[in-house]
Amino acid sequence: MFWKDRGGLKPGTKRVVPIPVGPKISESQLLTPVPVLRPSLGPDTAVSGRLSFTVPTRIDGRLRGEVRATDLLVVGEDALVEGVVRALKLVVLGEVRGDIRGAERVEVGPGGRLMGTVETQSLVVKEGGCLDGDCRISPPRTALRVVHPVPATTA
Repeated sequence: MFWKDRGGLKPGTKRVVPIPVGPKISESQLLTPVPVLRPSLGPDTAVSGRLSFTVPTRIDGRLRGEVRATDLLVVGEDALVEGVVRALKLVVLGEVRGDIRGAERVEVGPGGRLMGTVETQSLVVKEGGCLDGDCRISPPRTALRVVHPVPATTA
C-alpha cells in the first residue's frame, strides 16, 4: 500500500492514495474471463530485462526483454511489450512486438496490436484488433505414455 502525506492533516496522519491502473476494458468485450489482476508495471514504468509472474498480471507500462507468466497475462491499452512472451494465456489490448511462444490461448482485443510470430493452441483476434506476423496453431499437448516391453519368459 502506498501512503502520501496531505497538507491539512495532523502530523503523523496518513491518507491512502489510490494508484491508477489505467483504463479498464469491460469483461464483456473479452472472450477470456478476467480474474482479479495484479498490476505490475504501471503506465509510467519502463523496464528492460526478464520478468516472471505466477499470478494473473496486467502490464500497463513499457517492457523490453522477456516476460514469462504461468497464468493470465494482460497487456493493457497503453502498454508496449517488445521481446519474447511466454504465457499460459495472453490478452493483448495494447501493443506486442516479438514472439509469443507456447501459449494455450492468445486473444487480441479491440485496439490491440500484435506484430511478430505467434505459437499457440488457440488464437482469437477481435474486431478492431490487428495481427501482423506468422502464426502456428498447434494442438494441445498430451502427456506421453511410455510402454516398456515385457520380457519373454522361457519355459
